[in-house]
Amino acid sequence: KQWYQRRVRGYNERQPTGTGGEIKQEAWCFNVHTATWSLLTTDSENFPLSAASCAVIAYGSSIFVFGGSGASFGYSNSDQLYILDMKTLKWRVVHLEGGSIEGGYGHSISICNGYLYIYGGCDGFHYFNTMNKICLKRWHNTGIYRHGHEGRYRHESIEHDGKIMIFGGGCPTPIEDLGTIPYFCTKTDTWHVMKAKSAHNPPGRVAHSCNKIAGYVIVTGGQAQMETMMGETNFALSDMWLFDLEYSTWSPLQVQLPQGIFFHSGAVAGDHCLYTFGGSTYNDRGTVQRLNVLYKINFYVPSLVELAWTVFHEEFKHLSRLKMVEIGVPTYLIHRV
Repeated sequence: KQWYQRRVRGYNERQPTGTGGEIKQEAWCFNVHTATWSLLTTDSENFPLSAASCAVIAYGSSIFVFGGSGASFGYSNSDQLYILDMKTLKWRVVHLEGGSIEGGYGHSISICNGYLYIYGGCDGFHYFNTMNKICLKRWHNTGIYRHGHEGRYRHESIEHDGKIMIFGGGCPTPIEDLGTIPYFCTKTDTWHVMKAKSAHNPPGRVAHSCNKIAGYVIVTGGQAQMETMMGETNFALSDMWLFDLEYSTWSPLQVQLPQGIFFHSGAVAGDHCLYTFGGSTYNDRGTVQRLNVLYKINFYVPSLVELAWTVFHEEFKHLSRLKMVEIGVPTYLIHRV
Protein backbone atom coordinates (compact mmCIF):
# COMPACT_ATOMS: atom_id res chain seq x y z
CA LYS A 1 0.00 0.00 0.00
CA GLN A 2 1.04 3.57 -0.58
CA TRP A 3 1.38 5.17 2.81
CA TYR A 4 3.02 8.40 1.70
CA GLN A 5 1.91 11.48 -0.17
CA ARG A 6 4.51 13.22 -2.31
CA ARG A 7 4.68 16.90 -3.17
CA VAL A 8 6.86 18.04 -6.06
CA ARG A 9 6.89 21.59 -7.45
CA GLY A 10 5.69 24.94 -6.15
CA TYR A 11 5.63 28.65 -6.82
CA ASN A 12 5.50 31.77 -4.66
CA GLU A 13 5.52 35.16 -6.32
CA ARG A 14 6.16 36.86 -2.97
CA GLN A 15 9.67 35.41 -2.76
CA PRO A 16 11.38 37.10 -5.71
CA THR A 17 14.35 35.73 -7.57
CA GLY A 18 14.73 38.88 -9.63
CA THR A 19 12.74 37.38 -12.49
CA GLY A 20 9.20 37.26 -11.13
CA GLY A 21 8.99 34.83 -8.22
CA GLU A 22 10.49 31.74 -6.67
CA ILE A 23 10.10 28.23 -8.05
CA LYS A 24 10.23 25.71 -5.22
CA GLN A 25 12.72 23.07 -6.33
CA GLU A 26 11.75 20.67 -3.57
CA ALA A 27 10.25 17.23 -3.14
CA TRP A 28 8.43 16.54 0.12
CA CYS A 29 6.99 13.34 1.55
CA PHE A 30 4.09 13.20 4.02
CA ASN A 31 3.74 10.12 6.23
CA VAL A 32 -0.01 9.68 6.64
CA HIS A 33 0.44 7.52 9.76
CA THR A 34 2.69 9.85 11.70
CA ALA A 35 1.32 13.10 10.16
CA THR A 36 4.84 14.37 9.51
CA TRP A 37 6.50 15.99 6.50
CA SER A 38 10.01 15.09 5.32
CA LEU A 39 12.10 16.96 2.77
CA LEU A 40 13.52 14.40 0.36
CA THR A 41 17.19 14.68 -0.51
CA THR A 42 17.02 14.12 -4.25
CA ASP A 43 19.84 14.72 -6.68
CA SER A 44 19.87 18.27 -7.97
CA GLU A 45 21.46 17.60 -11.36
CA ASN A 46 18.22 16.74 -13.17
CA PHE A 47 15.69 18.40 -10.87
CA PRO A 48 12.94 20.10 -12.96
CA LEU A 49 13.76 23.79 -13.23
CA SER A 50 10.32 24.87 -14.47
CA ALA A 51 7.88 22.95 -12.32
CA ALA A 52 5.18 25.42 -11.28
CA SER A 53 1.75 24.17 -12.37
CA CYS A 54 3.29 21.05 -13.88
CA ALA A 55 1.43 17.76 -14.33
CA VAL A 56 2.34 15.03 -11.83
CA ILE A 57 1.36 11.38 -11.45
CA ALA A 58 2.65 8.52 -9.28
CA TYR A 59 3.24 5.20 -11.04
CA GLY A 60 4.68 2.28 -9.14
CA SER A 61 7.74 3.54 -7.29
CA SER A 62 8.20 6.50 -9.64
CA ILE A 63 6.78 9.99 -9.98
CA PHE A 64 6.29 11.43 -13.48
CA VAL A 65 6.51 15.21 -13.92
CA PHE A 66 5.72 16.93 -17.20
CA GLY A 67 5.87 20.59 -18.18
CA GLY A 68 5.40 23.51 -15.86
CA SER A 69 6.62 27.07 -15.85
CA GLY A 70 9.54 28.86 -14.26
CA ALA A 71 10.20 32.41 -13.22
CA SER A 72 8.86 34.64 -14.62
CA PHE A 73 5.75 32.52 -14.57
CA GLY A 74 4.30 31.85 -18.02
CA TYR A 75 7.42 33.00 -19.86
CA SER A 76 9.78 30.14 -19.02
CA ASN A 77 7.92 26.95 -19.89
CA SER A 78 9.08 23.34 -19.99
CA ASP A 79 8.34 20.62 -22.53
CA GLN A 80 10.37 18.01 -20.64
CA LEU A 81 9.26 14.77 -18.98
CA TYR A 82 11.06 13.95 -15.73
CA ILE A 83 10.92 10.82 -13.59
CA LEU A 84 11.81 10.61 -9.91
CA ASP A 85 12.74 7.12 -8.70
CA MET A 86 11.42 6.97 -5.12
CA LYS A 87 13.81 4.12 -4.27
CA THR A 88 17.00 5.90 -5.26
CA LEU A 89 15.70 9.51 -5.10
CA LYS A 90 17.31 10.11 -8.48
CA TRP A 91 15.81 12.27 -11.20
CA ARG A 92 16.17 11.53 -14.89
CA VAL A 93 15.09 13.33 -18.03
CA VAL A 94 13.18 11.26 -20.58
CA HIS A 95 13.97 12.06 -24.20
CA LEU A 96 10.87 11.28 -26.24
CA GLU A 97 10.84 10.14 -29.83
CA GLY A 98 8.05 10.93 -32.25
CA GLY A 99 5.92 14.07 -32.21
CA SER A 100 6.75 16.87 -29.80
CA ILE A 101 4.51 17.94 -26.92
CA GLU A 102 3.62 21.60 -26.54
CA GLY A 103 5.61 23.04 -23.66
CA GLY A 104 3.68 24.92 -21.03
CA TYR A 105 1.73 24.45 -17.85
CA GLY A 106 -1.70 23.34 -16.70
CA HIS A 107 -1.71 20.01 -18.57
CA SER A 108 -3.31 16.86 -17.21
CA ILE A 109 -1.58 13.48 -17.08
CA SER A 110 -2.90 9.91 -16.88
CA ILE A 111 -1.55 6.37 -17.33
CA CYS A 112 -3.46 3.48 -18.91
CA ASN A 113 -2.26 0.08 -20.18
CA GLY A 114 1.38 1.01 -20.61
CA TYR A 115 0.80 4.46 -22.12
CA LEU A 116 1.14 7.94 -20.72
CA TYR A 117 -1.54 10.42 -21.79
CA ILE A 118 -0.89 14.18 -21.61
CA TYR A 119 -3.70 16.53 -22.54
CA GLY A 120 -4.26 20.26 -22.93
CA GLY A 121 -2.23 22.95 -21.20
CA CYS A 122 -1.22 26.50 -22.00
CA ASP A 123 1.96 28.38 -22.94
CA GLY A 124 0.72 31.70 -21.55
CA PHE A 125 -0.82 32.75 -24.87
CA HIS A 126 -2.35 29.66 -26.49
CA TYR A 127 -4.51 26.87 -25.04
CA PHE A 128 -3.93 23.37 -26.37
CA ASN A 129 -6.55 20.77 -27.31
CA THR A 130 -4.21 17.87 -28.06
CA MET A 131 -3.90 14.45 -26.45
CA ASN A 132 -0.40 12.99 -26.59
CA LYS A 133 -0.05 9.20 -26.24
CA ILE A 134 3.38 8.04 -25.10
CA CYS A 135 4.52 4.41 -24.99
CA LEU A 136 6.23 3.78 -21.64
CA LYS A 137 8.37 0.97 -23.05
CA ARG A 138 9.86 2.83 -26.02
CA TRP A 139 9.33 6.41 -24.81
CA HIS A 140 7.76 7.21 -28.12
CA ASN A 141 4.95 9.69 -28.70
CA THR A 142 2.81 7.38 -30.79
CA GLY A 143 0.09 9.86 -31.66
CA ILE A 144 -1.26 13.38 -31.27
CA TYR A 145 -5.05 13.49 -31.20
CA ARG A 146 -6.87 16.81 -31.29
CA HIS A 147 -10.15 17.37 -29.55
CA GLY A 148 -12.70 19.22 -31.66
CA HIS A 149 -13.38 21.93 -29.06
CA GLU A 150 -11.25 24.79 -27.80
CA GLY A 151 -8.17 24.02 -25.76
CA ARG A 152 -8.21 24.12 -21.99
CA TYR A 153 -5.84 24.25 -19.06
CA ARG A 154 -5.99 23.57 -15.31
CA HIS A 155 -8.50 20.81 -15.96
CA GLU A 156 -8.13 17.33 -14.47
CA SER A 157 -8.13 13.89 -16.07
CA ILE A 158 -9.16 10.54 -14.60
CA GLU A 159 -8.64 7.13 -16.18
CA HIS A 160 -11.55 4.69 -15.91
CA ASP A 161 -12.26 1.56 -17.92
CA GLY A 162 -9.91 2.59 -20.72
CA LYS A 163 -11.28 6.13 -20.90
CA ILE A 164 -9.33 9.31 -20.12
CA MET A 165 -12.08 11.54 -18.75
CA ILE A 166 -11.57 15.33 -18.73
CA PHE A 167 -13.14 17.34 -15.90
CA GLY A 168 -13.47 21.11 -15.97
CA GLY A 169 -10.78 23.58 -17.00
CA GLY A 170 -10.98 26.54 -19.34
CA CYS A 171 -9.02 28.85 -21.62
CA PRO A 172 -9.35 30.55 -19.08
CA THR A 173 -12.84 31.68 -20.04
CA PRO A 174 -15.29 30.27 -20.65
CA ILE A 175 -14.94 27.73 -17.86
CA GLU A 176 -16.03 24.30 -19.02
CA ASP A 177 -19.29 22.80 -17.81
CA LEU A 178 -18.97 19.72 -15.58
CA GLY A 179 -22.25 18.37 -16.93
CA THR A 180 -20.41 17.61 -20.18
CA ILE A 181 -17.39 15.35 -19.84
CA PRO A 182 -15.19 14.72 -22.90
CA TYR A 183 -13.27 11.48 -22.83
CA PHE A 184 -10.59 9.86 -24.94
CA CYS A 185 -11.12 6.17 -25.65
CA THR A 186 -7.70 4.50 -25.40
CA LYS A 187 -8.92 1.40 -27.24
CA THR A 188 -9.90 3.26 -30.42
CA ASP A 189 -7.88 6.49 -30.00
CA THR A 190 -11.02 8.56 -30.54
CA TRP A 191 -12.74 11.38 -28.70
CA HIS A 192 -16.28 11.15 -27.32
CA VAL A 193 -18.55 13.15 -25.03
CA MET A 194 -20.41 11.94 -21.97
CA LYS A 195 -23.43 13.79 -20.60
CA ALA A 196 -24.11 13.66 -16.87
CA LYS A 197 -27.53 12.19 -16.05
CA SER A 198 -28.01 14.05 -12.77
CA ALA A 199 -30.61 16.77 -12.24
CA HIS A 200 -28.02 19.11 -10.76
CA ASN A 201 -24.38 19.36 -11.73
CA PRO A 202 -21.51 21.17 -10.01
CA PRO A 203 -20.57 24.60 -11.31
CA GLY A 204 -17.78 24.70 -13.87
CA ARG A 205 -14.31 25.40 -12.51
CA VAL A 206 -10.59 25.54 -13.17
CA ALA A 207 -7.63 24.79 -10.88
CA HIS A 208 -9.57 22.19 -8.88
CA SER A 209 -8.44 18.75 -7.77
CA CYS A 210 -9.90 15.52 -9.06
CA ASN A 211 -9.31 12.07 -7.58
CA LYS A 212 -10.69 8.58 -8.02
CA ILE A 213 -11.72 6.39 -5.11
CA ALA A 214 -13.62 3.12 -5.63
CA GLY A 215 -16.31 3.82 -8.25
CA TYR A 216 -16.37 7.58 -7.80
CA VAL A 217 -14.53 10.69 -8.91
CA ILE A 218 -14.12 13.38 -6.25
CA VAL A 219 -13.96 16.99 -7.41
CA THR A 220 -12.71 19.41 -4.76
CA GLY A 221 -12.60 23.19 -4.74
CA GLY A 222 -11.36 25.22 -7.67
CA GLN A 223 -11.91 28.67 -9.11
CA ALA A 224 -15.21 29.73 -10.68
CA GLN A 225 -16.61 32.91 -12.19
CA MET A 226 -19.77 34.93 -11.75
CA GLU A 227 -21.19 38.01 -13.42
CA THR A 228 -21.26 41.20 -11.32
CA MET A 229 -21.87 44.85 -12.05
CA MET A 230 -18.11 45.17 -12.50
CA GLY A 231 -17.98 42.30 -14.97
CA GLU A 232 -16.78 38.73 -14.45
CA THR A 233 -15.38 38.05 -10.98
CA ASN A 234 -13.33 35.04 -9.90
CA PHE A 235 -14.03 33.33 -6.60
CA ALA A 236 -12.71 30.27 -4.77
CA LEU A 237 -14.88 27.19 -4.20
CA SER A 238 -14.96 25.06 -1.05
CA ASP A 239 -17.48 22.47 -2.23
CA MET A 240 -16.91 18.78 -2.93
CA TRP A 241 -18.80 16.64 -5.45
CA LEU A 242 -18.94 12.94 -6.26
CA PHE A 243 -19.33 11.64 -9.80
CA ASP A 244 -20.70 8.10 -9.92
CA LEU A 245 -18.77 6.33 -12.68
CA GLU A 246 -21.40 3.63 -13.09
CA TYR A 247 -24.47 5.86 -13.36
CA SER A 248 -22.86 9.09 -14.65
CA THR A 249 -24.49 11.22 -11.96
CA TRP A 250 -23.22 14.02 -9.76
CA SER A 251 -24.07 14.42 -6.06
CA PRO A 252 -22.74 17.05 -3.62
CA LEU A 253 -21.05 16.02 -0.41
CA GLN A 254 -22.43 17.47 2.79
CA VAL A 255 -18.91 18.27 3.98
CA GLN A 256 -17.01 21.24 2.58
CA LEU A 257 -13.49 22.55 2.94
CA PRO A 258 -12.98 25.17 5.68
CA GLN A 259 -12.24 27.74 2.96
CA GLY A 260 -12.39 28.06 -0.78
CA ILE A 261 -9.16 26.94 -2.46
CA PHE A 262 -7.77 26.63 -5.99
CA PHE A 263 -4.46 25.61 -7.58
CA HIS A 264 -4.16 22.97 -4.85
CA SER A 265 -3.26 19.29 -5.15
CA GLY A 266 -5.22 16.23 -4.07
CA ALA A 267 -4.31 12.59 -3.52
CA VAL A 268 -5.99 9.45 -2.23
CA ALA A 269 -3.71 7.36 -0.03
CA GLY A 270 -3.75 3.70 0.94
CA ASP A 271 -5.87 4.53 3.98
CA HIS A 272 -8.76 5.55 1.66
CA CYS A 273 -8.52 9.16 2.77
CA LEU A 274 -8.42 12.21 0.53
CA TYR A 275 -5.57 14.62 1.23
CA THR A 276 -5.70 18.15 -0.17
CA PHE A 277 -2.65 20.37 0.07
CA GLY A 278 -1.67 23.94 -0.66
CA GLY A 279 -3.07 26.13 -3.38
CA SER A 280 -4.45 29.63 -3.07
CA THR A 281 -7.46 31.42 -1.66
CA TYR A 282 -8.83 34.97 -1.57
CA ASN A 283 -8.36 36.87 1.68
CA ASP A 284 -10.68 39.52 3.15
CA ARG A 285 -9.14 42.15 0.87
CA GLY A 286 -9.88 40.08 -2.20
CA THR A 287 -6.23 39.42 -2.99
CA VAL A 288 -4.72 35.98 -3.57
CA GLN A 289 -3.11 34.30 -0.57
CA ARG A 290 -0.89 31.19 -0.81
CA LEU A 291 -1.63 28.26 1.49
CA ASN A 292 0.46 25.48 3.03
CA VAL A 293 -2.44 23.72 4.74
CA LEU A 294 -3.12 19.97 4.46
CA TYR A 295 -6.72 18.77 4.77
CA LYS A 296 -7.72 15.14 5.33
CA ILE A 297 -11.14 13.57 4.76
CA ASN A 298 -12.11 9.98 5.56
CA PHE A 299 -14.37 8.37 2.97
CA TYR A 300 -14.69 5.08 4.80
CA VAL A 301 -14.85 4.15 8.48
CA PRO A 302 -11.30 3.06 9.37
CA SER A 303 -10.69 -0.45 10.68
CA LEU A 304 -10.32 -1.00 14.42
CA VAL A 305 -6.59 -1.49 13.89
CA GLU A 306 -6.28 1.90 12.18
CA LEU A 307 -8.36 3.62 14.85
CA ALA A 308 -6.26 2.03 17.59
CA TRP A 309 -3.02 2.98 15.83
CA THR A 310 -4.11 6.60 15.51
CA VAL A 311 -4.80 6.87 19.24
CA PHE A 312 -1.66 4.92 20.19
CA HIS A 313 0.65 7.03 18.06
CA GLU A 314 -0.80 10.27 19.35
CA GLU A 315 -0.25 9.23 22.95
CA PHE A 316 3.02 7.30 22.63
CA LYS A 317 4.83 8.73 19.62
CA HIS A 318 7.85 9.35 21.86
CA LEU A 319 8.45 5.60 22.16
CA SER A 320 11.37 4.05 20.29
CA ARG A 321 10.89 1.19 17.87
CA LEU A 322 12.59 -1.17 20.30
CA LYS A 323 10.17 -0.22 23.06
CA MET A 324 7.23 -0.77 20.70
CA VAL A 325 8.52 -4.28 20.01
CA GLU A 326 8.82 -4.96 23.73
CA ILE A 327 5.22 -3.98 24.46
CA GLY A 328 3.87 -6.07 21.57
CA VAL A 329 3.09 -3.59 18.79
CA PRO A 330 2.83 -5.53 15.48
CA THR A 331 5.94 -5.20 13.31
CA TYR A 332 4.06 -3.91 10.26
CA LEU A 333 2.79 -0.98 12.33
CA ILE A 334 6.22 -0.22 13.75
CA HIS A 335 7.61 0.07 10.20
CA ARG A 336 5.35 3.07 9.64
CA VAL A 337 7.41 5.31 11.92
